[in-house]
Amino acid sequence: MRSRNHKGNVFVGNLPPDFSDERLAEAFDPFGIVLSAAIARDPSTGARLRYGFVDIATEKAAKAAVAGLDGTQIDGSKLSVQMSQKPAKKAGPGQAKRPAARAPLRLSSREGEPGYIPAPRPQPSFQVERRPLRPVVRRLTPS
Repeated sequence: MRSRNHKGNVFVGNLPPDFSDERLAEAFDPFGIVLSAAIARDPSTGARLRYGFVDIATEKAAKAAVAGLDGTQIDGSKLSVQMSQKPAKKAGPGQAKRPAARAPLRLSSREGEPGYIPAPRPQPSFQVERRPLRPVVRRLTPS
């Protein structure tokens, strides 16, 4: 599963067909703390695809892993390792690619008009009752 924070997320392509998630994590372990490692699967068949994602704790460790593992051979496959990028948001049909420019909002001091901003409410104040602590006396009963 891909992380929401993409700073230490690495894409790994051209994996060997029988490569496991554990072996993928072990390959990246020397470069830093591996938070997760997952090989992509076909949603309909569940078969392993030949790429995956590794989430490493820091961006510095992820860049070191890319530099160290890109182009290396594992089980006869030359790995393609690169920093993962955020997926681009696609504009749907009928949607403009850029938002339309809006007129500046004019502020009003009259209630009911567009742009009216009410005055801030005063913050509630709380008072804490302070009482001295009583010492707790424990009595042992003979058994």
